[in-house]
Amino acid sequence: MPKPKIPTKPGTAFGGGYYAGRFFIGAQAYALIVSSKAAGTIDPMPWNESTASVAGATSSNDGLANTTAMVKAGSALAKKIAGLRIGKFTDWYLPSRLELLIAHHELASTKAFKPGGEQAFDAAWYWSSTQHAATSGYAWLQDFGYGGQGDDHESVGYRARAVRRIKI
Repeated sequence: MPKPKIPTKPGTAFGGGYYAGRFFIGAQAYALIVSSKAAGTIDPMPWNESTASVAGATSSNDGLANTTAMVKAGSALAKKIAGLRIGKFTDWYLPSRLELLIAHHELASTKAFKPGGEQAFDAAWYWSSTQHAATSGYAWLQDFGYGGQGDDHESVGYRARAVRRIKI
């Protein structure tokens, strides 16, 4: 099966969502796809109900591995995102800190993702799949209002947006 032609312009409809950019895990390059707002936005909910550390959910760039670990640990948020079917795709996951930074930085200037655009992230905090490595019971967030990142207790409810990736 031939590899799909990956877009070069962020915000291009592609792969069941919108192309956001490229990133690496080790030497492997990936294209990041952000879900549509309507199909892949999760209303505020906790990252996890437990304050226990989730083994395998501290990667800053591998959201898929983090989400898999979260599902195994019983996170309702991770289960909800991993269970999404958007278009013909079922490989959606909660993005890592890096993947959210890419989404914020690369999509913010595109027509559909500018504030008020039909696919724009709300000016709010969104969960990443990256658990805080130094503080048990906390996970990282991305602010789509001002662009910063921070952390909060995993039991607090924040929005989430599904992503998927394609090997390049």
